[in-house]
Parts: sequence; C-alpha cells; structure tokens
Amino acid sequence: MPSLNWVAQEDLLTAAALTVRAQAISPNDRGQLFWDAFMPRRNVDSVKVNEISTIDFRPAADRREWNTRGRNIPLKTPNLAEMEMVPIEAFFKIDEREVQTLTERTLGNESLFRQLIGASVPARVDSLVGADYRRIELDVMSAWALGVMTVKNPSDGSTYSVDYNFDSARYQTASPAWTNITAYANFIAWCEDAIDACGPIAGVHMRLSTFKAIQASAPQGINAIQLTRAQVEAQVAADLGQSFRFYINENSLDVFNDGGTAVTRTKIWPANTMAIVPAGGAVGFTAFAPVARSFDLARSTPNAGIDIRGVSVFPEISGNGRELTYEAQVNAMPIPDENKLFIIDAGI
Repeated sequence: MPSLNWVAQEDLLTAAALTVRAQAISPNDRGQLFWDAFMPRRNVDSVKVNEISTIDFRPAADRREWNTRGRNIPLKTPNLAEMEMVPIEAFFKIDEREVQTLTERTLGNESLFRQLIGASVPARVDSLVGADYRRIELDVMSAWALGVMTVKNPSDGSTYSVDYNFDSARYQTASPAWTNITAYANFIAWCEDAIDACGPIAGVHMRLSTFKAIQASAPQGINAIQLTRAQVEAQVAADLGQSFRFYINENSLDVFNDGGTAVTRTKIWPANTMAIVPAGGAVGFTAFAPVARSFDLARSTPNAGIDIRGVSVFPEISGNGRELTYEAQVNAMPIPDENKLFIIDAGI
C-alpha cells in the first residue's frame, strides 16, 4: 500500500501553500454570509478578549458665575467584559480505507495515485475554510439576536451557552404578540423607541414572516391594495422621518446534531425576532486572534504574506504514513456593542 509521507514534499500541499490559498477565499462566501457586514473583522492580540464597553454617557456642561469653577464631569468607568474564545476548527482525513480504495482504482500505479490525492486535497481544504466561516456566521447571528453563543463539543455533541450578560432592556418580548392587524403600528412605535435608545438606525433585521405581518397591517391607501416591500419601506421612512430598509434574512446552514455526521438544515436568524441595524450597519465586531501554529508558518515562509490571525491549514501524517489529516483553524469570536443592540421577539 502506498505511503502518504510524500505529501510533505509536495509544494502545493504544504501547510504554507494551503494556508495562503485558504486566506484568499471570500470570508462571506461570495455574499452568502452576512457576518462581516454586521460585525466586521477586528484584529486582536489574544484569545482573551478584554472589551471595554462604550458607555451611553453624554454630559452637558453648565454655565458658571465669573471667577468660579464650572461643572465637574465625573469619570464613568465602563463595564469590563472578559471573554476567552476557543478555536473554530474543521478537518478531513484520508484514512487507510480510502488509500486502499484509491490504490485499487489506480491498479497500484503510484504516480496516478499521487495525482488523484493531490488534486482532491485543495478542494477539500476549501470546504473546511467555508465551514469555519459558516460557524462564525452562526455565532454572530446568535450573539446579536439572543445575546448568547452556544458552543458544541464536536466529539460528543455536548453543548454549553456563553451569555454576554447584556442589559435585559435590550432584549424585549412583545406582550401581547403582534398580529397581522397590529404589527405595523407596533413596529413604528418600537422603531421610535429604538432610535431613542440607540440613535439613528439604518433599518431592521428580521425573518420574512415577520415582514409579511408588518406589510399586511401597513396603511393601504385609497384603493386598499397591499403595499410592495419598497412601498412599505417608503412608508416607514416617512413615519420615522429618516431613511429606512428592511433586512430580510432567510438563510439556512447545515448544523451538526451531535458528535456524529447527521445535520439539520437550520435558519441562522431566529423566528419572530427583530433587531435594529444602526446607522453605519455594524452592531459590533468579530475579534480575530492569532493562531499559535501560524507563527511558525509565517516565519518559515516570510514572503508568502501569511496572516497569523486568518484561517490557517495544518497537515498531519500519522499511522506510519497510512493516514493524512488536514485541519483548518481560526480563532474568532463575535463581540456585539451593547449600545447598538435593540431586539424584540414580536411573536409573529
């Protein structure tokens, strides 16, 4: 049976070459992922993220009498949130059984065997990179919509939740739930509250079913014809006195059920939930920390331009040359800005 040790000498299959390839892949999957629009990448120097939250404190000075001091502005100490990210990693393995099958297909022709392995590895690594970015997408949307990030152990499927401990006033539940009759009026009132709490907004992020309830209950004019999405946006903009856009998110991803291979097609944005999109679009950032193993890659290939905080690829040959594993790792974590969060479960 052919050994896989030769892979380490193939220039296009090395850790450095595949890392450069991985870091050239679109982080938003050619526009299909939204994480970098709402929580764009920000480089940090450690997996321990100390984020000083912005305080909503806008003091106004007072007038004073001549020859006296003015208003003392006290120092407000912000909340210090300390978090530590754990790695995001995906891998694939070419094991002894696959080597056996390929050897049989090539009738023991080692040159052809190497060609087949060499051609398949880069594409399979690309799929790992996409899987890493899709995990970032899921985490960003959960941190934003729920104030929580769920971490799943890929070995046994166990999970635990990381709560960002945001002010509960930022996450509301409509009572009573909105209906196809009340949704528009309630929506305008909620947007006005959001502007008061967060400042100017660009729009609201939601599922299609929630938008349809707002659309159904919007003013319909003389002919009582349901407004189009563009017309509803224009009506909301007129009522709020500012530009406005609906951000409809019906995207789905395949999420692993447990430690096995079974998946469930899952919507990335929870049903019934709406979140304001502040002016400028960003509701926080995604912290990208260095991957320790990437320092060696960057030092060994200084002209390759390897990003030590980007997705990095690492091969491993084991089993006396019988198994080949490729891992794609990134250390990234969403950090929402509490002052830009205003979310409601409308119940519809």
